[in-house]
Amino acid sequence: MAASALEFTYRYPWASAVVATPQARTLQLATSSRGDEHPYFFHGRIEQPRSVADMLLALLDVVRTHYFLPRPPQMDPVVTSNDAMLRFEGFSGCCGVYVRVDLATAGLAAERHGRGTTNVDFNMPMRAALMRLQERERVEFSVGRAAFALSRGDERVVEKKVRLPLRWLKGFSEVQAYLPRLVLRAEVDGGEARRFARSLPLTSVPRQPSFVISSGAALRLSQRPAEGAVAISGVHRLRTLPGLVQRAERLRIWSDALSGVSAWEVVFAVGRVTLLVSPETQRGFSGEGQVLSSLASAAWQKALPRVRAQLHWQNEIDVGEVARATELTAGEVEAALAALGARGLAGYDCSTGRYFHRELPFDLERVEAMQPRLLDARQLLADNRVRRLPGSGDGEDFAVDGSDVVHHVRLRADSDRCSCPWFSKQQGERGPCKHILAARLLRDGEADTDVAAPA
Repeated sequence: MAASALEFTYRYPWASAVVATPQARTLQLATSSRGDEHPYFFHGRIEQPRSVADMLLALLDVVRTHYFLPRPPQMDPVVTSNDAMLRFEGFSGCCGVYVRVDLATAGLAAERHGRGTTNVDFNMPMRAALMRLQERERVEFSVGRAAFALSRGDERVVEKKVRLPLRWLKGFSEVQAYLPRLVLRAEVDGGEARRFARSLPLTSVPRQPSFVISSGAALRLSQRPAEGAVAISGVHRLRTLPGLVQRAERLRIWSDALSGVSAWEVVFAVGRVTLLVSPETQRGFSGEGQVLSSLASAAWQKALPRVRAQLHWQNEIDVGEVARATELTAGEVEAALAALGARGLAGYDCSTGRYFHRELPFDLERVEAMQPRLLDARQLLADNRVRRLPGSGDGEDFAVDGSDVVHHVRLRADSDRCSCPWFSKQQGERGPCKHILAARLLRDGEADTDVAAPA
């Protein structure tokens, strides 16, 4: 896993497209599989085809865009299907914007529901077809298909050989650490959302962060911070917003003031689109290290297999219900869900305040192998370079031997600190340093219990 990318091949039985028939137009999304079986998750009729098209176009535009330094487009999005929702997830090429489309199956006149997660083919011809869908048309929607006539017409197997960047894989883990910390800062109706989106300066890349201020039922953009304002670096990363809100009912803005992450949730009658924007334009989610705190905690070690056994593609995971079924505390269940989120086995929906079950179609079980700081922390323990010092009464102190200096780590209830240069520069904004992680592992007994890395 030392390489920066993994070789991966998407295999689709045909290319996604909008297919016209005498009865209706059908939006057919091809699903990917490593074997011969391709998942068939959903079939139904779209009640509001233009709104659904707007949502999927926003998803496609984000995953085909690189907001920081021009590079080739990256990866196809991931779809999760359960009884209540179709969820599409993806990242911009720079991993600085995470996008998720939540389509409620109740608004899609569903005839078939499946459960599972896989990739879906999103291509540029399909984008052009989506732009032509009309509100009054009869449009059917399928994710996968019951049978494939591969030799008929122009249908053929579509293979996309790509190098999956580790930053892209890690991004799926990192966003699950941010989403539970978001707080709703503003909510406006569709009319104000459209007015505000049109006012955004999306043609330039400002060097300084901007601030969105909520004043009554209105929003305004300022270059000066204010109490309760939502900071956003790189307003151009919201350039999908003006087109997206044209038929929206509401716009909700979420943020985490400590990290600077913001989420822009556009609400439709048939679903929602969430854009999660990283703290700075040049900082993708993959390098943040926020998930390290969960992975270095001992709270989930024993609870994780019991909690995972309770996952059955739920759209909303009820912590209390899982706690009763497993005889664990709510805190232990939350810690296990956070660790499962770090492994790609759960996502978090800030709108409902709950996790949902999904399993990314990539091998993320050994997610620690993609986290060099955590690997370094474990190595510090293995080399006996971490020592507990007499505490001050309000926490614990540790000495960690570096290459040519001893680092002092202070673990406190409100915040942890380290004397190393890396922590002095980042101040915890990009997750804990390896010395803090090593101290936490020693404090929680990992060095004594010899906990193995998850298989």
